[in-house]
Amino acid sequence: MSRRFPLAGLLRIRGIQERAAAAHLSRAALEQQRTEARERQVRNALTASADTPGDVRTLAALAAGRVAARSQLSDLAALQQTQRADLDAARACHTAARRAEHGLERLAERHTEREGARAEARDQAALDEIALRPAAPRPPEDRP
Repeated sequence: MSRRFPLAGLLRIRGIQERAAAAHLSRAALEQQRTEARERQVRNALTASADTPGDVRTLAALAAGRVAARSQLSDLAALQQTQRADLDAARACHTAARRAEHGLERLAERHTEREGARAEARDQAALDEIALRPAAPRPPEDRP
């Protein structure tokens, strides 16, 4: 009977950690994409030219709207910078988790190969022992 891989529990934990890191990386990338989309939306709104204002109030409202949009753009730029750092950290964490899991997987494969070789050697030894036993004498055949 082959032995169980002694680090199987750790391998399962590493797999869970890798999947968690992949999920975190996915969420970070999605958040960054959403922020970029929001920034494009605000920039498009800023570049869209409105009709010439008819009075001073409309002109003041347009100016206030542009100031608010520019403020929102600077906030989005700061958010994007933070999200890029989070995305880089998540990517590094995922890479480290994958490496850790991959190293244990290679150990598990080697263990499985060694155990398979041991089982084949035991089977071969049993076959060799059977082959070396002297044949049992055959009982005389009854002839009528």
